[in-house]
Amino acid sequence: MSLTKNEILNFSNFCKSNNYFIPTDQLKVFFEYKNLKNLKNLEKELLYLYFLIPKNREDQIHLKNLINRYFNHSIENNDSTSYSLLSEYSNDDSDLQQIISDLNAGNYENFDTLVKSVIENFGDIDFSRPVSNDYWLNQIKKSLKYQETMMLFSNYEFDEVSSITNLINKNKFNDLLDMKILEILSEERNKAKDSYQPSELEPKTQLGELDFLYTDPNERRILLEQTYKLGNKLAIKFKRHIKQASKGKLHFRKTIRKSMQTGGIFHKIIMRPKLLRKPNLVIACDISGSMALYSLFGITLLFGMVSRFSSIKAFVFIDGLTDVTKTLKKLKKNEIDSVLHNWNSYVKSDGHSDYEKSFQDLIDQNKKLNSTTKSLIVIGDGRNNYRNISEELINNLYNQFEKIYWMNPEKKKYWDTGDSQISKFERITKTTSEVRNYNQLRDFVNNIDFKKMLK
Repeated sequence: MSLTKNEILNFSNFCKSNNYFIPTDQLKVFFEYKNLKNLKNLEKELLYLYFLIPKNREDQIHLKNLINRYFNHSIENNDSTSYSLLSEYSNDDSDLQQIISDLNAGNYENFDTLVKSVIENFGDIDFSRPVSNDYWLNQIKKSLKYQETMMLFSNYEFDEVSSITNLINKNKFNDLLDMKILEILSEERNKAKDSYQPSELEPKTQLGELDFLYTDPNERRILLEQTYKLGNKLAIKFKRHIKQASKGKLHFRKTIRKSMQTGGIFHKIIMRPKLLRKPNLVIACDISGSMALYSLFGITLLFGMVSRFSSIKAFVFIDGLTDVTKTLKKLKKNEIDSVLHNWNSYVKSDGHSDYEKSFQDLIDQNKKLNSTTKSLIVIGDGRNNYRNISEELINNLYNQFEKIYWMNPEKKKYWDTGDSQISKFERITKTTSEVRNYNQLRDFVNNIDFKKMLK
């Protein structure tokens, strides 16, 4: 079976209706290549179509799913036999021909050595930082050794047909290289886990001290449930202080008059009514890439709070602010991670951390609510992708919120290293705490005091 032009065009329309656009010029290239190679095999045609469309990793997954749905065909592009050994590869002193030959033969020894050299040339990787393996992969991809490795596919002069085949080889190799790097990073991260001796720690204590980043699914489930309860506790704590603060000063005259009815005995104390604007607690959680797994625990804490008290506002931010209060109220406990699954919907420009823009949005939101009686809790590492954070923003933030509490999931020794600018915020916070495990999170919640904020 072979694809006709009408079938491809119909598929293109199907993609468009599912929010995926295939450029016309790329379809033209596909048809030219199909004719030149005299392709009449559906599996190969779909594979070439899959590789020829420009895409990032997310688009690649999307396109693969669309092909599966429309043609009922699963793209399997990780088999070793999918590389074409072009004659041009033999016209150079590079190792590409040998690498491709080995991969086609199922021999990965030289390839594994190459991948390890790419990682080693990058330098030391600190797995105690609260960043994911994908973060380190993206850093490695910027390294000279990684780029030199991928340049192996660019050192030749190809005709049009060979150029497309080389591109397919390159994309395939790139995916395999990234997958292997992630595999090695995962192995090394597991080796870097802090060890706990059973003789030193009871099971409960051990779990409470376990870094959120190093939890397995079962441990994570238990800790997320406890985090949700801490969110409830913090909301109740806030509500209790609001009720206490709602009482005014003693109404002396009415109290004396009332006591005259009981022979001068003060059976009932009359308080003056105290008019308060409804105080709001605002929580903002950084969900950028450097926050890795900590964002999930942050969102769970937010969920535990807004589900108990309507005066609490919840926001997430990357390169701008998004109000998720109503979103969280509609969710069930087992749906909390759906917020992070929709990560792209919270990107405002480029998807890289921008505390300046995010907190300016927060200040603007606060002004609209016409209140300066709020307390602010921030969950974030203060890493701003080397963007500037102005003194004006810091001052405005200080003026807008009476009390600011900050949870930083990064170890203190890494604060203000690299692109971290946590000290700029630390000047205006009531407390800035390292919170990377359950015990630290519990202590943070227990130590918060809203009383002064409500006076």
